[in-house]
Amino acid sequence: MILDILSMELFTFAGAKITILNLLLFFIVIIGTFIISKYVIRKILDSILEKSGIKKEARFTLLKVVHYLTMFIGFWVAFNILGVQLTALLAVVGIAGIILGFGLQPIIANFISGLILMGERTVQVGNWIEIDGRYGKVIEAGVRASTIRTMGNLHVIVPNRAFVENAFVNYSHGDKRIRIDVPIGVKYGSDVEKVKNVLLKIAEDNEDVLDNPEPIVYFKEFANSSLNFELKCWVRTPRYRPRVLSELNFEIDRRFAEEGIEIPFPQRDVWMKE
Repeated sequence: MILDILSMELFTFAGAKITILNLLLFFIVIIGTFIISKYVIRKILDSILEKSGIKKEARFTLLKVVHYLTMFIGFWVAFNILGVQLTALLAVVGIAGIILGFGLQPIIANFISGLILMGERTVQVGNWIEIDGRYGKVIEAGVRASTIRTMGNLHVIVPNRAFVENAFVNYSHGDKRIRIDVPIGVKYGSDVEKVKNVLLKIAEDNEDVLDNPEPIVYFKEFANSSLNFELKCWVRTPRYRPRVLSELNFEIDRRFAEEGIEIPFPQRDVWMKE
């Protein structure tokens, strides 16, 4: 009696007769696969990868890939239990794919980009980067997106596709020293040698400015209302850049006032005919 009920046909899907029994088995396999993948395989694999010395962000991505592959196999087995042939299933999925394809393209692109970033290791947790005008530290590198914490403690979610398709700066790669450029204009008639020496002294007195490479001052141009200079100096890490730039600007304003060096403002001479 019970077997007859379980064998009762409910509906037909992709040419297969779906019964209560194989539908129950279908859900048991799906749920079982999810539990095994999410908890058992993940725990064992994470332990093995950690002992292998693989970094946390790389382990996270690999575990995601293994999870998706395991779930794919689980669905394949489950549909076979239903009696649905793979070719028939692919035909149904193909039609759905045409409908959903455009909506899924960004998700797939971000997923593939995450794998590329993992392989090339261009973006990793702890890196200081600048992309699309945003500067901050990478605190999470996921399969779909990465999270950047800005200097203002904002958490910016950046799709991985943006790192693959667009140019960005990774300050943590290679030499971490970074140059600061400080433009400054002075009044026409100013002693240019004095301006140069004062700027170099300001850089020298800042404890965060490196001696090597040594600071240098360039006389950039004769502008409309000013003689334009640029102080170039180096700091040890990108994190110092905003603070040191501010300190240098404050000190330039103070020292120029002490030395009688004037910072001009745009002006025009207007001649009127009588």
